[in-house]
Amino acid sequence: MTGLEKAWILTQKELKQFFVSPIAYVVMMIFLTLSGYFFYVYMVQFSMQYQNYKNMVQFYKNPEILAQFNLNQMVIAPALYNMMFVFLFILPLVMMRSFSEEMKQKTDQLLITSPITSGELIMGKFFGSFFFIMIMLLPTLAYQGLLFYFSSPETGPIATGYFGLMLFVGAGISIGLFASSLTENQIIAAVVTFVILLFMFVINMGAVAEGTWVYKILQYISVSDHIRNPLQGMLDTRDIVYFGSLIFLFLFMTKRSLEAKGWR
Repeated sequence: MTGLEKAWILTQKELKQFFVSPIAYVVMMIFLTLSGYFFYVYMVQFSMQYQNYKNMVQFYKNPEILAQFNLNQMVIAPALYNMMFVFLFILPLVMMRSFSEEMKQKTDQLLITSPITSGELIMGKFFGSFFFIMIMLLPTLAYQGLLFYFSSPETGPIATGYFGLMLFVGAGISIGLFASSLTENQIIAAVVTFVILLFMFVINMGAVAEGTWVYKILQYISVSDHIRNPLQGMLDTRDIVYFGSLIFLFLFMTKRSLEAKGWR
């Protein structure tokens, strides 16, 4: 059996374990409730503003007033950004059990002696968690379906927005795996994951003068600066390289962490 086949079997096992635990269903319910609420709020705000400006058009006879209204910028982009912000709290809960539970229940000793390498196990847990989050995201496509039913939003920003969300999820999962490999305490693993993700959100808020090399470094490290382009319908290779580098870095650190504990 090849390494890819073993990693795929571990992926399926990891994905099934999510749906055995009641925590997975609670997390999904929380995420869909919050994401649905944000979409509803932005949609109501857009409708009210559009109606107000429509009345102004009828009064001033100036149809150009409505040209500033854009569903993608006023509803879809902020709703997707808020989904990402919800993941800031959801991902630590999803990922805290990955390796911590194995170490706490001592099943990691069985895995160490099995013909499975640490790389195969990491890939299995990474893709199992990733597919679970993708399943969680699927119902949110209904929100976009409603927009297409009642209006005509641009498909490009929706596609790039979800792609950017997937990149962020991948980075968050790799961070969660690393944090979980450090300790058998799931709460500590969740807190470490949350702190790292939060740090990457707020790092560009430091009191550093714009234009300095320090500011440019902080700006590049910040997640919010790299998610902005996909949400606006633009794919930049620098953003893809940024998230890809994060995923590779934390998966590599996870592998080193496991090797330090006796994995091969």
